[in-house]
Amino acid sequence: MSRSMSRPPSEMIVMRHSERVDHMFKGWTVLANKAGVYTPYDHNMPSSLPIARPIDNYSLDSPITVNGKVLAEMAGANLRIAKHAPDIIYCSPSLRCLQTAYAVKFHSMSSANLRIEPALLEYPHAYYMHTLLEYPHAYRKCPPLATKEQRAQFEVDESYEQWMSLEKLFASEEKRKDYYARLKDVLFHIAAKTEQQSSTITAKPLTVLVVGHATTVFRAAGVLTDEPKDPSLYDLQRVGDRVPYCGSVLFRRESSGWQPQPVAIPSVVYELCRWYNEFEYSNSIRSTVWERIRRNRLEIVYFAASVLIAIKVGFLHLQ
Repeated sequence: MSRSMSRPPSEMIVMRHSERVDHMFKGWTVLANKAGVYTPYDHNMPSSLPIARPIDNYSLDSPITVNGKVLAEMAGANLRIAKHAPDIIYCSPSLRCLQTAYAVKFHSMSSANLRIEPALLEYPHAYYMHTLLEYPHAYRKCPPLATKEQRAQFEVDESYEQWMSLEKLFASEEKRKDYYARLKDVLFHIAAKTEQQSSTITAKPLTVLVVGHATTVFRAAGVLTDEPKDPSLYDLQRVGDRVPYCGSVLFRRESSGWQPQPVAIPSVVYELCRWYNEFEYSNSIRSTVWERIRRNRLEIVYFAASVLIAIKVGFLHLQ
């Protein structure tokens, strides 16, 4: 008869979400809204929206693109092939993270349900930096995230006791230093949390997958290796250019602490392979600004207006 044993993770994989629609198609919630009906105008846009809610709400909680879904599926298959299928999966409540985590779970053949952890949510100011044109006061409130009923399709573990609630997260304005501290604390919490496993499979490393944002991966690369990285505001706004979609790092617990394993997971290279801070992130780098804004004149207007508003509000609130 097998007995259960409690132990902490032996491996942690920290991954960025896959390609998001709003970064590929500026102003898409207006351009694809035809009398209240979602009408995609590019084959990289999802044929239908993943959850039933007003299209305007997607301005603050973007889904992933068609290419993004394929990339997430490849990332999951990579974990299965490399024998690092996750036993536990945590993810940010953002829709793009839910979709990415579910695709990875399915294609890695993991049996774990998703644990939604609000503490993994992106820096709140990041939402309005990109969407102030649609929501001028978005930074003062929680974005319209998927409800319990809407996220049921992603096989979420609703019994999971969250480390931080959304209410607490948005109870007051969060500064950059508070955001870095939050990420550090939740990553250490996940790394230390013990899990029940059958004694018959304890020889296998307990692997935890964390699906978050570019800053989640960047921060994990620092705090888990005892080399804290607190990027400046300038770097924070551009960290997405350094950690590509589905870019990930696998850390293994050793006697000396958590050590990165740069070649443990096969790369998925389809445009550019980039090195940064001794970690290899080998996935797609987004198409250039000029390639994106030339698609539609209205996109140019949205892009220019968003940049001007973001700069103005950034100086007022993020210094």
